[in-house]
This record gives sequence, C-alpha cells and structure tokens, in this order.
Amino acid sequence: MTELRLQDAPSSRRSGGVSSGWPRNPAVAGFLALVLAAAAGAGPRHLFLDPALLAQRERAELHVNPPQRSEIVIVPDRPWEKRMISFYTTVIDEGGRLRMWYICRDDANRPNLAYAESVDGVNWTKPVLGLAGHGGSKQNNLVGVPSLDGAVFRDPRAEPGEEYVYVSHATSEGTFRYTSPDGLRWRRDAEPLLPFRADTQNIAFWDERVGRYVLYLRAWDVGGEWRDRLRKVVRLELETLARPADVRPSGRGANPENPRDRPRIVDEIPTVLRADAGDPPGTDVYTIAAQRYPLDPRWYVGFPSLFLRDRHISDGRLEVQFIGSRDGVRWERYDRAPYVAPGLAGGESQNMTYIGPGLVVRGDEIWQYGTGFRGRHGAVEERKLRPEGAIYRHVQRVDGFVSLDTGGAPGWARTVPVPVEAARLRLNVDTGALGNLRVALLDGAGRPLPGFSADDCDPVWTNATGAEVSWRGNSDLTALRGREVSLEFRSHRTKLYSFRFESETQSDPVVPRRP
Repeated sequence: MTELRLQDAPSSRRSGGVSSGWPRNPAVAGFLALVLAAAAGAGPRHLFLDPALLAQRERAELHVNPPQRSEIVIVPDRPWEKRMISFYTTVIDEGGRLRMWYICRDDANRPNLAYAESVDGVNWTKPVLGLAGHGGSKQNNLVGVPSLDGAVFRDPRAEPGEEYVYVSHATSEGTFRYTSPDGLRWRRDAEPLLPFRADTQNIAFWDERVGRYVLYLRAWDVGGEWRDRLRKVVRLELETLARPADVRPSGRGANPENPRDRPRIVDEIPTVLRADAGDPPGTDVYTIAAQRYPLDPRWYVGFPSLFLRDRHISDGRLEVQFIGSRDGVRWERYDRAPYVAPGLAGGESQNMTYIGPGLVVRGDEIWQYGTGFRGRHGAVEERKLRPEGAIYRHVQRVDGFVSLDTGGAPGWARTVPVPVEAARLRLNVDTGALGNLRVALLDGAGRPLPGFSADDCDPVWTNATGAEVSWRGNSDLTALRGREVSLEFRSHRTKLYSFRFESETQSDPVVPRRP
C-alpha cells in the first residue's frame, strides 16, 4: 500500500467481523441489534417505499416529503477552504459523537478531505489534527487525502487497521480503496480497485443482505458525440475490496479528447439509475447517496442529485430527489418531487443542492447533511472571487420520506397481506387538525375480521410517529399474531408514513380522538 503519511498510524485491535459474544464493531452490532429487536417483538416497519405494498387505492397517492427544516451548520472559514467547501459529505454516528468528512478546496483549487465533529448535530468543531500540511503548517483539520470522489464507511469485515474505508477516483490513475484505523490516518492501496475514472461521490458499503460489498459508481451513457454523454449510476458487488476487481474497460468509455485519461464506465457494470423520459432532456444523475435505512435495514434509501445541464456538460443546476428500494437494485422515484430543492434566489443554495450518506436517528427525527451552493455547476471563476459552499443539516421525521396522502375528498388504500407480528398496531401519521384515519383488518377474501372493521375503528386524529390503533377501545391483537391480514386505511386530509406491529405499549403523546 502507498503510505500517505510520514507518521505511523496507531495500532488497532478491533475485530474484523462477528466473533463469539457481542460484536465490538458498531456496524455489525447495529445490524444485529435490529435483528434481535425484531425477534423480541418489534416488527418490521412497513414503509410506502415499494408501491407493490398497496394492492388497491382510490384518491390516495404516494408523495415525497422534503425535510421538515434545514439550517446551515458549517461554512468555509479556513484558508484551506478559501475556494469552496465542495459537493460531498459523509456523516457517521459513533456512540453519540457525529463524525463528518467533507471536501474543501483552497485558493489554488487543490482538493482535500477535511474532518469535523459534533455532539448536538448543529455546533461542529474543526479539530486541529496535525496530520496534513497546508501553507507550511499542520495546524488544520485536513486528513491528507487529495481525492474528492468518495464516501467514508466502517467496514465490519476489515483487517485490523483498515476499519474505515474510502473508495475514490484519483485523477488519471483509476478508482482506489483508501483505508484507515481511525478515519484520520489514511493509506491508499498500491493498485487501483477499478481501472476507470469514476468522478462523483462513489458509495461503498458492506451489505449484510447479499453478503458482499456493494459499490455505486459514476458511469455514462455515451451517444453519438462525446460531449453529449449523460451521467448515470451503476452498481457492483464484490467479495473483497482488498484487491483489484475483475472488471475491464469495454473501450466505449475511452476519452477521444484525451488519450491519457482513464476510461469512463459505460456498459461494463449494470446500470441502476439513469434519467429517463420522465425527466427533462439533458438531465444527468449526478450522485446517489444510497444506503441502508438504519431503522429497518430491509429498506434502501437514496438521495440522488439530479443535474439539468444548460449551456454545456458542466453548466447547470442541481436538486436532490428521493429514491427507495427493497434490494438496492430496482429504485422507485415516486412523484419525482424535489427532496431538497435549490433555495431562494440570492441565498446560499440558490443553484445546487447535494446530500451525502449518513442518517442520524435522534428520537422522532432523522438528521441528514449535505451542501448548498450559490453558484451553478462549473462556476469556477466566480469561486475565485468569494468562497462558497455551505453544509446544511436537514431534519426529517422518522420514516418520513414518502407518505400515502389523501386530500379533502375521502380516499382509501388496501395493502397486500402482511403478518401480524405483535400485539399492537402503530401508525406514523399526521392528520392535521381537520383530517382523520380509520383502519380495517381484512381476511384473505377482503372481508373485515369481526370487530376490526373501519366502522369499529376509533378514529385516529393526531400527528405522531407511533399512534396506537384501537377498535371500540380494544388495541390488543394478540389473538391475530402470526396471521396474515390486509390493512385498509380510510382517511382524508391525512399523511400516513408507515405502520408497524409492536408488542409493548409506547408512551407516545396522542391527542384525544375526535368523537
């Protein structure tokens, strides 16, 4: 491996996988905790990320919901950030300490990977690490990785000293794996993982569901003219990241304008996300920020930035959208509404928005982090005059990405059969002040079970992430445990985000039900 530091990295004795007893690696422990929680009586979360969950519906639609609020938490205020805080961020929650890696560029436009920490998610420190030189000093928060096209993840199968991984493109050399024992002192593999130029925020993580590493990478649809090629996302599964992958260029991605340039990925790896006829002509998929959903890792969520180019391939504006998936391969785009749109003209995010990987769960909230920019993509000259790029915290309600909505006219939706895993049905729902919702439990023939019709249901009239459902005062579903039922939701003026079955009562504050 090629050492990026003059000083030695500290030794690490962390386990590289599941050992006897509870795993010491938080990535493995977190996944197993969710599995054990389900076994103990907390059933899976039924989110409306897969439209196939709904067998029938009328006047009930799926809608993407933007974060409930957003705020700037980090701005460029250091000499090594003088040109900009660049597009990509990663956040990892480690025992209540939030760790962020972000890209910055100095006044000479040199990129570097920088580091920040926070406890409350709002107030961030840029610690003096003493690791990388800039301007003749190491008094900075740089970690010395000059490659900007990746995201940091913790590898539950890592060898000691390689617990943190960053897969990133290095100009004219290929796409490499970087490893670190602590997320601060990094080493680059001697050989590239892939012999391609993949210049975006490439995503990599160990996927417990498939038992392999999964990578989401920048690729291109190449048309008749090289300048008209369109960005897209491909997905690759690998058994290891420690040696070069057996993927070779097809030749279609060679740059005719620069023979020394590394080829782009074109058709060598399966495509999972590209713009289509539902998007304006000239739309690129710039990033994806795909990841497992921490509250229920059966689901995959992604926050791609969609880029509508204007005058040329590097000029235009971007917005974040939301996508969801059951397998990380087939992604739903729902109503394609912006998840984080560019802000008001004159503001810090008036032209571009991005969200990086990392979902921080705090109570009923999910915190996400991403960047916003005044300038358009490719506004190099403008950034010479004034630094730009602000990092935002976006606050979403748990499960709040997509909701089943009804308007002023009553609507209804019926699910496919699902198992009753526990004795209570809870809803993540918002009826506002003027709406309400009732639930019926149906048998295989679509008939209401005795005592569990919509007429029997006590109206739900609240905004809560765990509202308990009852039928004539009875919320106990013990007699139905193990049975498959369809749920029929009848509502108006309501957003239903998810439902789940739980064994124990929960002290969710619920306003009195309307008579």
